[in-house]
Amino acid sequence: MKMIELTKEQFDDFAKGNPYNNYCQTSNYGMVMAERGYDYSFVGYVDNNDEVLAAGMFLTKKIGSKYFYAYSPKGFIIDYDDEDLLKKFTTNLIKYYKRKKVVFLKINPEIPIAEIDYNNDYKKESNENTKILDSLKSLGFKKRKELEPLQLLEPKLKAIIDLKNYDLNKLEKDVKSTIKLTENKGLEIEVSDASKIDFLYDFIKDYEDKDINYFRNLLNSFKKTNQADLILVKINYEKYLISSKKRVEEEQEKNEKLNEKLQKDASEKNLNEKMKSDTLLEEYKQDVVYATQGLKKHETTYIAGAIVIKLENKVTLLTIGDNKKYSYLNANYYLLNKIFDMYKDEYEIADINAIADDFKEESEYSALNKLKLDFKPNLIEFIGELDLIISAWRFKLVENNNLLSSEFTKKKDT
Repeated sequence: MKMIELTKEQFDDFAKGNPYNNYCQTSNYGMVMAERGYDYSFVGYVDNNDEVLAAGMFLTKKIGSKYFYAYSPKGFIIDYDDEDLLKKFTTNLIKYYKRKKVVFLKINPEIPIAEIDYNNDYKKESNENTKILDSLKSLGFKKRKELEPLQLLEPKLKAIIDLKNYDLNKLEKDVKSTIKLTENKGLEIEVSDASKIDFLYDFIKDYEDKDINYFRNLLNSFKKTNQADLILVKINYEKYLISSKKRVEEEQEKNEKLNEKLQKDASEKNLNEKMKSDTLLEEYKQDVVYATQGLKKHETTYIAGAIVIKLENKVTLLTIGDNKKYSYLNANYYLLNKIFDMYKDEYEIADINAIADDFKEESEYSALNKLKLDFKPNLIEFIGELDLIISAWRFKLVENNNLLSSEFTKKKDT
């Protein structure tokens, strides 16, 4: 048995259908990260007949002036339950990368270790995969602590939607109402590509730690294999104007009847109904003004967007954002519902990405969490980020020079 460098085709054949296969373990992602200063390669552990037993797409990058670190994003493609294979693969990886002056190896496998019940005071229910964490620790992997929410390279807590059972009507009444009202605002979905990444990037640039070129390259790379979509939300002003005028007419009629009712009975109940109707009527009239102005401009207004990566049975929502100027239109709610409907026939689950494990109402992450929790996802805690130190004295040198913090500090994703 030995460690060798695999071709892209060898790696793809091995990874296909594996439960740990993911978009980060692909040549597409390797090419994206190459633009960010990484080298990438496919390393495999093979038997005497050159049959691949375990493998990984590894990124390597210089840290400091003369040393390197390796990163296997979202972890190896391996049977983590096979402790003997995991041990042999890790042992050989250490030998392989020691020769290449790699100081440490970082992984963050997509291994679910617990589910969080947010309807039951966020109670955590661990599963048997915790033994995999014990195995990795016994091999020398050290778990990186998350001192603040969303600090790791990949979130340890994610919201997962079961697409096959997704149904708008199963959501809470206020969420259903919010989404259905967006249909009256003239919102529409446009499936696009990297040529329009500028629109989405304007919505996410304040909290994303990656520049626009990362997202442009990612879309271009995965689009070649039809594995990426840029989903934009735009306002159809003609549709918006028609629906707004209709709502004005309907509310005007209702308002007149309420006025007659109030003249006959000036009760507090009737007064409140009339005042509520007055407010809605004014809002609908303002919608007519907005729609008319937009129609006159003869331009497309994009107000939200997301990047979706598609692989095997899963779609991953890589990022989502909206124009805060139009926050009253609740475009992100409209967008998520449309995404689930778009992909549920072909895919089984939707990974809608990070949830912060700070669930307090006053938390700075409350808006991020609320949007996703309103769609009743499964909250899955993953194994987290682990480092395998290959050269202890070199690692200490890198650590003492603050090279780790400068390399792995992220912006807050809120």
